[in-house]
Amino acid sequence: MHAAKVDFDPADGRRGLRGAQPPKARDWAAEQRKFLDAIAPESHFHRAFDGLGDTFFFAKNLAGETLFFSRGILPHIGLESEDQMLGATDEELTPGPFATHYRADDRVVMDSKEPLIGHIDVWFDEVGLPDWYETNKYPIFDRSGAVIGVMGTLRRCKMSAAPGVTGTRLGPALSILQQDLGRFPPLARLAKACGVSPRHLQRSFHEVFGLGPRTYWMKCRIREACARLRTGKHSVARVAVDLGFCDQSNFTRHFRRHTGLTPTAYLRQPAAARP
Repeated sequence: MHAAKVDFDPADGRRGLRGAQPPKARDWAAEQRKFLDAIAPESHFHRAFDGLGDTFFFAKNLAGETLFFSRGILPHIGLESEDQMLGATDEELTPGPFATHYRADDRVVMDSKEPLIGHIDVWFDEVGLPDWYETNKYPIFDRSGAVIGVMGTLRRCKMSAAPGVTGTRLGPALSILQQDLGRFPPLARLAKACGVSPRHLQRSFHEVFGLGPRTYWMKCRIREACARLRTGKHSVARVAVDLGFCDQSNFTRHFRRHTGLTPTAYLRQPAAARP
């Protein structure tokens, strides 16, 4: 009995039996479809973004209804559970002119069938205040080549200046509120800085942010508290005193209201998952 003669085929770098048929090429497109069809919705690739504290994923259908997203998005838009976001539109999730702007960008991507890369836009930080984010959006195609939605990522920009509010005169008031974190300035001062009446100022804040000046100011305080706690150089009690809270209990109550966590629980989170 003789051993079968083995040849070396330099074309594919493998050894094979002389006279044997070459291996059949795999249909990798079919393998991809089969693999994707087998994935449970809750285990799709967007789960890979859950551990990234400053980068978020989303996918929406043609109607703008959210179908997939990374969990880190939830506190940025004031939600506690994934069920609250499933099917929600930008109009339901974000106040005033922001939703209109986001949907216009979605439409550009879907109509052109081209991605929108490196777009700097205003989105919301962990306490719900506007900040600069880099947005990348991509059209989603079905197997016939038709666009069926849009997906993308959001990543916080490292920019020193807070975003302005296009089309409003709130800039001076925002600057004052962000500077005076220990004491809420008189509403008349804010209105005068913007050249409007106090009532008009209140109405403008609600139209743009969906909240009043005092709540905006409190969110600024909580955002600063998050930044100080992240450094590890300040105790919870020290942060409460420095930001003008009457005591640590009062600080904890406000912190939890705006972030969903107590300061201590916030510090226990892994750094990668912390907003």
